[in-house]
Parts: sequence; C-alpha cells; structure tokens
Amino acid sequence: MAGSPARTIAGLAAAATCVGLLGIAGPAGAGQQRTLPVRAGFVQVVAHPDDDLLFMSPDLTNDLRRGESVTTVVLTAAEGHAGMNDTHDALAYVAQRRQGLHAAYAAMAGVADGWSVETVRSGRVNIEVHTLTARPNVHLAFLSLPDGRDPRVHIGRRAVAQLEADRGSTKCASTVTPPLSPYAHCYTHADVVRALVTLFQRYRPTVVRTQDPSPDRRYTADHTDHKATAQFATEAVAAYGRPVAQVDYRDYNLSDTPVNLGRAASTAKQRFFADYRADDYRINPEAKNFASWQLRMRYRWPRGASWTTRADDGRLQAFAVLSGRLYTWWQTPTGWSGPASLGGSGLAPSIATADGQVFARRGGQIVVARPRFTGGRWTATWTGLGAATGTPVAVPGRTGRPALFVRNAKGGVSVRCQVTDGSWTSWQELRGPAAGTARRRAAAPSSPTPRRTVRRGSPSAPTTPSTTPTPSASPSARRPILPSLPLPRASTTPAPGRTPATPRTTPRSGVPASPRHTAVPRKTAAAAPARKRPRVVLPGRDVQDGMDAVGGSAGIELFAPTRTQVLQWRQGRGCTFVYAGAVPGVRPGGPITATRDADGNPTLVYEEAGTTSIRQAKETGRTWSGPATPLRAVFHETGEVPVPTGSRVPPPALPLPPIGVPMVATDRTGQVYALALAEDGLLYVTSRGPAGIYGPWRPVA
Repeated sequence: MAGSPARTIAGLAAAATCVGLLGIAGPAGAGQQRTLPVRAGFVQVVAHPDDDLLFMSPDLTNDLRRGESVTTVVLTAAEGHAGMNDTHDALAYVAQRRQGLHAAYAAMAGVADGWSVETVRSGRVNIEVHTLTARPNVHLAFLSLPDGRDPRVHIGRRAVAQLEADRGSTKCASTVTPPLSPYAHCYTHADVVRALVTLFQRYRPTVVRTQDPSPDRRYTADHTDHKATAQFATEAVAAYGRPVAQVDYRDYNLSDTPVNLGRAASTAKQRFFADYRADDYRINPEAKNFASWQLRMRYRWPRGASWTTRADDGRLQAFAVLSGRLYTWWQTPTGWSGPASLGGSGLAPSIATADGQVFARRGGQIVVARPRFTGGRWTATWTGLGAATGTPVAVPGRTGRPALFVRNAKGGVSVRCQVTDGSWTSWQELRGPAAGTARRRAAAPSSPTPRRTVRRGSPSAPTTPSTTPTPSASPSARRPILPSLPLPRASTTPAPGRTPATPRTTPRSGVPASPRHTAVPRKTAAAAPARKRPRVVLPGRDVQDGMDAVGGSAGIELFAPTRTQVLQWRQGRGCTFVYAGAVPGVRPGGPITATRDADGNPTLVYEEAGTTSIRQAKETGRTWSGPATPLRAVFHETGEVPVPTGSRVPPPALPLPPIGVPMVATDRTGQVYALALAEDGLLYVTSRGPAGIYGPWRPVA
C-alpha cells in the first residue's frame, strides 16, 4: 500500500463490509480543535432531476432507506428541447420530471408519494422546496435555471456553464418558470452560490454529493451542466464555512468502465429509476446508455487507503480532506485526538501519505504538506510539485525517500522522486506497453450489457430487456414498474390504476402547467440523438485513478489499473522505472491495493471486473500466482480499493457507515489498528488483540 504502515494479509477469511459517507462539524477549540458529534445529513447538488438516480445511486438509496436526512438540489429546470421538435409544452415537461423524481424518492424512502411545497428566501431570490410528507427530513429544492441544451434562453446555450464562468456576476439567466411565478428570477453567479449556501445552512449537511468537476477527456463527453454544477457546489462548500465531506461522481463516462454493481444494487437502481422515467417522455426507448448507467456507480476521485501514516515520533496519524482543506487526527500516549485543520484549499478528496508527508491534488496541480506540531497546535508547510491530471500515489523507495506517481494528461504515468536533501527530481513519463502490442490488445469501452454467463456465487448479469424487475414494495407501487431499458415502445393504453401519460393541469410537483400546454401522447416524442461511438484507448494510455505501489529496500513496484488489466513497473537505478508487463490473469474492476505478505512478496488485492468478488494475486520472485479464490476478510466499498483486515475474525460493524474505506495500520510498537471515518464526523478506531481479534470501535472524542 502506498505510503501505508506495514501490513500483512495472513489468514484472510470472514467478511467485513461497511457502506457509507462521512461529515464533520466545525472545530470547536484552539488547542485540540476537536469537533462535537453531529447527526449525519446529506445534500446532493445535481444539474437535472435524474442525475442523482443515475450517477449517485446506490449511495443515495442507502441513505434514504436508513432514514437519514436527505436533500437534493436541482439546478436546472431540465426542459431541454421539449416543445421544439414536438408539440409538448416545456413547462409541463419540467413539472412532469419533478413528478417522476417525487415518485422515485417516495419509493426509495418506502413511504407514500405526497409532498408539500414551501419557499426559502436566499438574498433576492426564492427557492422552491418540496418536502416528503411522510418523511419530513427528505427535501427536493429546485432553482429552475435553463438547461444547457436549450437554445431559446436569452443568454444562449450552456446557461449554467456561462454563469459558473462569470465570477464577476455581470450576466444573469432567467428561470424556466411561468411568468407570474414567485420563483421567476434572473440568477447571477453570486445568486447560485448564495442559494446553495443558504440551503446548506438550513439543512446542515455532513456530506455534500455532486457531479464530475473534471470529466476525463479520454472517454465519453459529459454534459456542460454537470461540470458547471459540480464547480458551483465546490465553491458553495468552501463558502459554507463548516467542514463537510464532498463526494464527486462520474457521469456519462460511467459506461466506459466495467460493471461494478451486484445484482441486488443494480436491480434496485433500475426499479427506482423506472419510477422516475414513467414521467419523462423524452427518454429514448432505444438508448443503451441509460441501461449502462444503472449497472455502475463510480467516484471521480477514489479516496483509496493511504490516508494514515507514521508521524516523526512513530505514532500513527490519519488525514482527510473536508471542504477542500486537510484535517488530521493523531495517536497520543493515552489514545487518539483531533481533528485539527492543516490548511490548504481547493483540495480533491484523494490523498496519499509517505514519509510523514501528505500528497494531494489541487486543481491541475499536485501539492505536498508536511505537518508539524508546534506551540500546542498543528501546522503544515505546503509545497507545489507541478501539474498532474490524476490522483497521487506515494511510497518510500530504497533510500527511504518517497517516489510520487500520478496519471498524466496523456493517460500514462509520470513520476517524481524526492532526494536526500528534500528536493524533487523533475517529472518523467514512464514507458509503457509497446505501441504495436498495445494496439493489438486495445479494448473498446465496456459493453453496457454484461455477459450473461456468470460464475456461481458471483452477481449475475442484470435483468435483460425481456424481464421485469421485482416491483417496489413501497406505497408508490400504484405506479407502473417498467422493465429494464431498452424500453418497449409506448402504448396508448394506460396501465391499470394510472391515468394516461399526458401532462396534468396541476402537476403533483406544485409547478403550474403553462397555459400554452398541449397534451401529446408519449409515442410522438422525438428520440434522443444517437450516442457517439467512443474512441478506442490503448492500454498504455488507459491508466485509471486507483494505482498503488509497494516500496522498501527491495525497491519500488508500481501497479496501474486500466479498464482491462493491471500494468506493472519495477524500479531501476535512482528514479528510473522499467515496464514489466501486465500482471497475468488480473482483470480489475476498479482501484487496487498493493501490499507485501509476511515474506515481503508483492501482493495485489482487487475487485474482479464484472463481479463484486475480491481476489488477490501474489508475486514470488518474478512469477505471479493465479488469482486466488475470493477473499472475504476485507473492507470493501463500491468504487474504492479493497483493504485486507489482517485478521481471520473481522472487526465488528461500525456504529455508522464510513466514507471511503477503513484502513489497517501498525504503529511503532507493532500494535495493529483499524481506522474509519464515520458519518457523525468522528474517527473510529479499533485495535487487534493478542488472539488476532479486534475490539469494539471507539470514537475519538
């Protein structure tokens, strides 16, 4: 594991699975700067009414099922081209999409589909907020900004992107609302940020979820609304003033990655999305991308498991990025303490630790912090290390000084090494597979529909178009449960218990229909444009975030996952690295963990592509063993690295779900700890006893 204290994988057996996210209340004191526990809360900031259902589920579904406080803010009205190439009224379509979102949230919460509407004032604008009657801690807030693909807007296409770029607030975009609506405004950049901060202050999130602020240009292009929304959310989180965990999700290019949801999660995701799309006439029945997105969920910046290291005195120290700033917890002679702010700004959540240093991504740059405890408080010295595209991986080499690896703009790997005087070498790009060999083995992006042949014991392929998912047991079951996409062609006969799919005079969303409304059967809806054929990316340019490395006196070995294999490099002299080929038999489904066994042999732990099975492969000498049978004694979260627990008996269940994955670390005395950051804003710690059994989780307080 890059930059992690020593760990072994001896005796892996029983399962230890944790799911969830974290948040932190603000520091309350000067010396220790501790936070008090707060109740977990979640706010999603999305561009369109279906973005949360497609790209943030099952995380969103899990929170609603647990009864958490959940608020989703939808920036645009999402009218798109409605009313341009058909006779459907744009305002009616806006209302119908909200109606579908109502139904999906009620189904996920397992309560009746009934909502109340209230107005929240933010500066000079009013925000429309809908509250689920049977679950008053569930809210939907609508800003009604113009959709980026609507050319009818007075400032032109990409209105949200224009506003986001206009930091001086010199232009505004009129909302897509009826003329006399109390929510009819012309939003500036400042208005959008202030509205989001107002909602944060009202609902006090500990976790803010949003979309992809930096879509990977190698794969399917993203919607400009998605990127601008993520950037607005990031700015608002920084302006909010309280430390929260921000989680960014990949959007359209999900379909260019391996399937990573199991049968239960993907079936539930399909079922709840069916509740929504029953009211969205513009979803193309032939579009495979919708089916593809329902089989996957991925974080833009996987957090990995290199967030704990040894401080200069040998004690363990944990780190996390909250609201774009770096926070730390630390081991004391009597236990643990923290968190304390180490400063920084605009940091992505993925960090790496090595040699008492913390490496992070800020915009397109890599920065490093060296923490110091002086004068009764923590401070950090920050240094810039230059441009990079991906997330950092750091590990000490033969000299004890770290090497830093990042995915570069070309899709390959670059490295810098720290030398004995503390300075750094310049960036060098590692040579990967030969172009000719790589071209022959290059794989197109994963098919939206996984293979039907599935090994016994692994999640099967999702429901085929001819099969209907299990209906929701929620009170909203009066709505038709549609089959998995691609959809059958629309029918003019309404489903039993449901009125024909035409706009209502007064939709359930509380948004009045336009007087220009004309009812149109769904079958006349124009099909969405065909999806462009994605580029084929060569393996040497297909490196994904989620690399890892092992170091030490034997030298560094780097492992970089692509969408189809894991590439390996070995350290030569100094800061040179030689490509060693693809690890045989390993098909990664996401980020990987690299560690050493008790004999010092490099070992990979990874999720096998297309399944939720966790496997390991071990290198002895220069020979790799075949992937082992699925491991169960691991911490594992969808879209994150799997982390071995290091014990036959796993730690007990956490009181609250964690964000990212817990990690296992060994302090200077040889004591083994498992650490996890939980939704209540506390670091939870458990230690392993002499018999190899972990004790109960205890919060740092």
